Amino acid sequence: MGVSYVLQWCLPPNQSGMQAEEMMISHLDNMGAKRVGTWRIECDTYTAIPNLSALSGKSFQLIHTSDNENLSFAISDQMGIVVAERSFDTILSKLGDSYQPNKMSRIEAKGKKFDMVDFSVKVGNIFVGPNFRCMVLEIEYRPISFTKDTLALMHEFLSIITATMPIAIPENLNHLNTSKQLYQMSDTILQYVRIFSECRRAGNPMGMM
Repeated sequence: MGVSYVLQWCLPPNQSGMQAEEMMISHLDNMGAKRVGTWRIECDTYTAIPNLSALSGKSFQLIHTSDNENLSFAISDQMGIVVAERSFDTILSKLGDSYQPNKMSRIEAKGKKFDMVDFSVKVGNIFVGPNFRCMVLEIEYRPISFTKDTLALMHEFLSIITATMPIAIPENLNHLNTSKQLYQMSDTILQYVRIFSECRRAGNPMGMM
């Protein structure tokens, strides 16, 4: 895979999330982007049973993505990540005496996908339960798998899509800027997790990070 940046973007004044999404989609259509389907990411939080003192206060997040439905991603409170086959979910179902899912904190991101030459673009909204929280934009540059080699291209492409987007490098990519480590899907998942955490803490629709 290539390198992806995942970013929130501002909810324009007097617009709903759906209206702003359609505005961005129309802009991409006018730029010649090709619609290639839809995407979805689902995130559930598992919390330790309160009467287990050894696990008191501990939790982890379980994520599934339509980009690879055969995998599960488990992320700890310290942002450590485990990538496993989907059968991992079966193991979790047997840990009911230790961890239980918090259905009230279920979070979902979903929207439409586009291709523009060497770039992939995902536009969508994030919901906590049924409630809209923020909009999200994911940009992937497919030909390169090293973060440090994509910075200039990503910044230029973002400036073309919208002048209001921040161009700061997402936090979890900072350590990859000068390394020779290949970018992986787990790096994309960690970007979404940070945005999801902000959305859970926010009681109202959010603006730009």
